[in-house]
Amino acid sequence: MNKTIYENNMAKLEKKYPVWAEILRTNKRKKKNFDVVIEKSYSDEQIMKINDHGVLYYLNGKYAPSAIADEWLEQQGEIDKFACIIIIGISNGVHVKKIIDRVPKTVNILIYEPSYEIFRRAMEEVDLSFVFQMNIPVGIVVEEINGYEAEVYFRKMISYDNLISLKLFISGNYKTLFQDKVSKFLKNLNYYLSQIEVTWNTTIRYTNINAKNIFHNLPYLYEGYSMGDLRNILSENIPVIVVSAGPSLDKNLLQLKAAVGKSCIIATDTAIKPLLNAGIIPDLFVIVDGLKPVELFEHKDISKVGMVTMTIVSTAPMALHKGKKFFSEGRSPYELELVQLINAMDERDIFLPGLPTGGSVANSAYSLGVYMGAKTIILVGQDLALTGNRVHADGTFKNEKCEINMSTGEYLEVESVDGGKVVTRIDLKLYLDWFEKTIKDWKIQTIDATEGGALIHGAKIMTLKKAIKKYCVDEYNAKWHLARVPKIVSTPEQQEKGLQFLESSLERLDTVKKKAEEGLKYYEKLLKLVQNNAMKKKEFQNTYKKIKKINHFMEKDMMAETVTDSLKGIEYTLRPTIYHTYENEQDEIKDIIDQGRIMLNAIHIGAEEIKGLVEETLVPYTKKQREIMLKK
Repeated sequence: MNKTIYENNMAKLEKKYPVWAEILRTNKRKKKNFDVVIEKSYSDEQIMKINDHGVLYYLNGKYAPSAIADEWLEQQGEIDKFACIIIIGISNGVHVKKIIDRVPKTVNILIYEPSYEIFRRAMEEVDLSFVFQMNIPVGIVVEEINGYEAEVYFRKMISYDNLISLKLFISGNYKTLFQDKVSKFLKNLNYYLSQIEVTWNTTIRYTNINAKNIFHNLPYLYEGYSMGDLRNILSENIPVIVVSAGPSLDKNLLQLKAAVGKSCIIATDTAIKPLLNAGIIPDLFVIVDGLKPVELFEHKDISKVGMVTMTIVSTAPMALHKGKKFFSEGRSPYELELVQLINAMDERDIFLPGLPTGGSVANSAYSLGVYMGAKTIILVGQDLALTGNRVHADGTFKNEKCEINMSTGEYLEVESVDGGKVVTRIDLKLYLDWFEKTIKDWKIQTIDATEGGALIHGAKIMTLKKAIKKYCVDEYNAKWHLARVPKIVSTPEQQEKGLQFLESSLERLDTVKKKAEEGLKYYEKLLKLVQNNAMKKKEFQNTYKKIKKINHFMEKDMMAETVTDSLKGIEYTLRPTIYHTYENEQDEIKDIIDQGRIMLNAIHIGAEEIKGLVEETLVPYTKKQREIMLKK
């Protein structure tokens, strides 16, 4: 051990990660998995190698470790100033220092070390003090110390904005020595990246649809119920049965009759019709999709089932369903403002909670069961695979048998509940990953009674008949409890205030339009000043302040934010460009002006389009409500 280096490293570590320092001092491992050897290379550089039962592995080369980092940096080209660099393997630290020294100081760097032994040895022999500086954006994840924090760092350092500039450096022989740990880390990273992509693609896909749906559905929210009032509504011994419409549902659908009155049955949107056709009326069904076809809900008993929904879902099912609607957060600023307005007039804590999801309505239904207080959740019809080349059970979609071509990359094989393999799709695999991670993180007893499809690790496999016999024991009338939940808008005063809020929509949209027009004029003025190289003049600063004031309004006013939310396609295009570098300040300001003009012009057009929606939806609704109130 080099005592000077070790004490310097520990002193720096103590300041940044005091708990780590304590672990290193106290965790004196007697049995080693391998020997970590430090020696000098032919070029007199410090190198690290692993002696694994006589087999030698050099980390980052035998001759010139620093040259490997130089070569990698050259291959990457110019690195964006807000990029994220992930380094797998701290090794002798030479490559880490090279990268930190050469990239912009604003770059986020995440170091993942799969071996506690290598990290400990490096602390004893290699100067790593530069890594523990308090003023640089470097995060470290070391297995056996803070391996569980990898996802935390992903969320801190990687977003849609810097996704395309992500860089990965894998130190030499790490994939060979620590295959399982490195593969798991990369799998988790890829899962996180895919979630970012799925979230953004979904947002873009539904942008215009969401705006249309929100204003059609706001009257239902005004007359509806909050999902917040369902929190812990269940007794602890009452299980939730989440029914999905996977192909295996056909096997055990009728067995669910034995669970009625002894559980809370929550159906997904695609499973509601098969259940009603079988004479089973679930307690709730969940719908989260803005494009769900109305045919899934066309049944005479649909209104007997409570709907858990959002303002962004399809308008046709909302109009067809005449029963209780429980609203979760629909990510609309305008709906949030309405609820906050009512909450200020009520002693209850009225809010619209979000439903954690992995992209599937079944994920949302599972989250709902947990939110309602269930300690045991039974999954039925949750195949997460193409059982018999089908995605859904009978009675949902017609003629939907899939033609599977494994060469397209859309399909893959996963473990099945019977111990073999089953084919699934990429999207279904994401939902499966979410279930497995959530079951592990939330520690909810989960029973997979699907009797087919993909294996969900962490869930207990059991037939539905046995699961009902074991867990559905006590009587419980969920519908009775749901019937007693009060409306969001429950008093005459709240009704009046809420109606005034809806009636103000046109006037507020006009204000947004005027602000956008005002901002566009300021941008024109700013551009002329830049072209005349007058960026240092007081007139430039004053104009810039006025633009900032307009932008602040657009960010804080909830109607303006609602309009902006309907323009995600434009934002999707513009956002990654905010990290571009420019040759001079003038070019950078011109680009900022161009982007600002594009957004304000889009907001102006968007506000006019939403005015048309309001005239089509809220204006006739509020007029009708006024007539009803006058008759009273």
